[in-house]
Amino acid sequence: MRRLARHRIGLLAAAIIILIEITLGNLPFWTSIGAPKPTAVNDTHVMLGAGLVESGDGVLRVTDPTAAYIDVSVADEQVRYVRYDFGGGSPRKASEHGESAKFSWNPRVRLDAGTADAADTTDAAVTTDDSVRWHTGRVVGVSHGVKATHVIRNRAYDGDVVRLRLWVQESSGTQFAFHRIVVNVHPSFRISPVRILVMAAVAAILIALRPRSRLYAMPLDTADRRQRLALAAAVVPFLVAFGFTIWSGINQGPQVFHRPFAYTYDMDQYARLGDALLHGRPWLDLPVPQEIMNASDPYDVAFHERLLATGTNEVYWDHAYFNGHWYSYFGVVPALLLFVPFQAITSLWISGGAWLPASVATVTFLIGFLVFGLLLVVRLFTRFFPTASVGSTVLAMITFACGSNAWVLWMRPSFYEIPTASALMFTMMGLWFWLGARSGGADAYEGGVPDDRGAFADDSDAGRLSRARIAAGSLCMALTLGCRMTFIFCALFFLPIFADEIRSGLVLRPIGMLLPRRWRLGSWKTQARGRRVPPHVFASWRNDLVALLPAFMVFAGLLWYNLWRFGSLLDFGNDYQFTVVDLTRYREPLVVLPQIVGYYLFQPPRLTGTFPWLTVPYTPVSPWQYHERIIGGLFWMIPVCLLVFLIPPMRHALRRHRAWGLTCMSLMLGVFELLFVSYKGGLDWRYACDFSWLFTLPGILMIPIMMEWTRTRLMLESPGITRTARMARAAVIVLVLWTLFMTVASSFMTGRASPLITSNPVVFYTVQSWFVW
Repeated sequence: MRRLARHRIGLLAAAIIILIEITLGNLPFWTSIGAPKPTAVNDTHVMLGAGLVESGDGVLRVTDPTAAYIDVSVADEQVRYVRYDFGGGSPRKASEHGESAKFSWNPRVRLDAGTADAADTTDAAVTTDDSVRWHTGRVVGVSHGVKATHVIRNRAYDGDVVRLRLWVQESSGTQFAFHRIVVNVHPSFRISPVRILVMAAVAAILIALRPRSRLYAMPLDTADRRQRLALAAAVVPFLVAFGFTIWSGINQGPQVFHRPFAYTYDMDQYARLGDALLHGRPWLDLPVPQEIMNASDPYDVAFHERLLATGTNEVYWDHAYFNGHWYSYFGVVPALLLFVPFQAITSLWISGGAWLPASVATVTFLIGFLVFGLLLVVRLFTRFFPTASVGSTVLAMITFACGSNAWVLWMRPSFYEIPTASALMFTMMGLWFWLGARSGGADAYEGGVPDDRGAFADDSDAGRLSRARIAAGSLCMALTLGCRMTFIFCALFFLPIFADEIRSGLVLRPIGMLLPRRWRLGSWKTQARGRRVPPHVFASWRNDLVALLPAFMVFAGLLWYNLWRFGSLLDFGNDYQFTVVDLTRYREPLVVLPQIVGYYLFQPPRLTGTFPWLTVPYTPVSPWQYHERIIGGLFWMIPVCLLVFLIPPMRHALRRHRAWGLTCMSLMLGVFELLFVSYKGGLDWRYACDFSWLFTLPGILMIPIMMEWTRTRLMLESPGITRTARMARAAVIVLVLWTLFMTVASSFMTGRASPLITSNPVVFYTVQSWFVW
């Protein structure tokens, strides 16, 4: 009985999951009991609208979307469900082939119900066709790979109907498989293992993170093997997804897309850059139209439109043109690290080598970001909050994984995401190395007293620095300049991370000499009265050298690369790209800056009546600046960021934990990156990855601060104070769970760029079928 009492919450959750699976999970089965007997109507007994024609064995094609429907006669009876059977139709059996032919395995359809004209109805959405009055249903998706979507509920009319009309909501030229329609089908009773696992995972998260969970009383211990295994297990699902990405990347062909009289979209741009570097040239091996080479102003957008109107194909979107060649203006570091080695190694058995898919490269960098991001959270807590609990650490990890917006890059792993994904990974690596460079704790320089040469007089281990980690951190930070340039400003984190070392003269002593004497540590603070210790300005040269030399080497290489391409050290080629405006002349309007900043921070998502009940809001920008429809504002999508407003009243606690400088630097960089991206880049949720993690980091640091605050007040006997402390702890947990929910829900949004419904329709329709009955 004691064991049952100990696991009563888990048993209760299991009972609720079973009950939900049997009842709500099989609601179509229960509601179809007593329905009329099923009637199968195959493709030879249905009437096709004028907008549908046969296009092969078991394949139909849309020729006119306004008349693309399938009519089925019904014997004047009530119809609750119909089943759409795909049959054996496939792209191979379709009569239309080639790049222009489109075959959909997930057609969107709408089931309308027709009643006799004399039928009494109050439905406003009715139309009359001869002797039939039509009632409009809802648009749903039918996915070949998800059997639950094959059963379509009649939402148009609940009474007796005489005809059913299945409208195909696809564009002209779309082909799809169709065999027959089964009227009044009885949905089968089924147990979904995937749904049960998802509900079990949700229950486990809620139980583990509930306010009275034992995780909040369990101290974080990096030496604990069980905690290490738990951290490793958290990465396993992402590694499995990485395996699927590799498998799909192997089977994909060249990612070059062209439509007549339009730009050519080359998604293999990084692979081409790697190939160019292997052949000793900075430009891409792409043909340049003679008209562009002879043009007096090749960057004029009107000239591009006239050129495209003539049928010229070799006008590449988002490529930089300079002196007769196409270039890639994206950072070169990812090409050097992944694409060049991959092509070089595969050339041992493939002539010329194989090209690494951009999706594999993106997810590789994102896996690295995830691993080092989680390790960074652990290192932050062990350095600044040594008494932090496992529960607080888990909350912080969830917040960081969601708040970084890296999942947006994962959802669309194209070459556009490679610069940001690689920059995120190197930034996390750099911070992780820097934070681990000190062997002592936060008060390492209060005990040991370094002399004016930077050595400790008592030969203690306090405050000793790992020069290898300093160098590795500087190298990683410098590499961000060759990935996405905006991340280079994160190198300023060196100042708060090594603030004690600067104040004690161990690092960047010339800067420490400029500080007031009361701010100094070590020998500068404890020197005997009346004696003046020689400053030895360059006594920290060894530590300074390992911190600066790797960065200078990377900067020199990147500047030489610019000189090699464009003849200028500081010309990164961004203004030479072919895009919607002529960037050599375009000047961003400053008046739109408040609009874009407001959208990035405060724009709420738009609610809808269909799954996933969220869609992208309208974000007009006037006058024109580049913008795409974003998911929602930062404080709506990552509500943990609201904790930054508690930083002023909690500043003394942050200072006590030596995290005040890191918090302020993160906020300042976040504001700077937000303004810079809004002004120079415009509005795009992909750009939010530049600054969202900088606003999330202070929120993460506030989690252990708030947990410590609640823990001290729970020790008091005052009922009012105890109640307030419990509410504060619950509020922090709710904010984290809200952040997790918004991340999961927004990944199913259909109005954003590269939605899941197109990139992975099986996952989308599987989850949708759980909520649509």
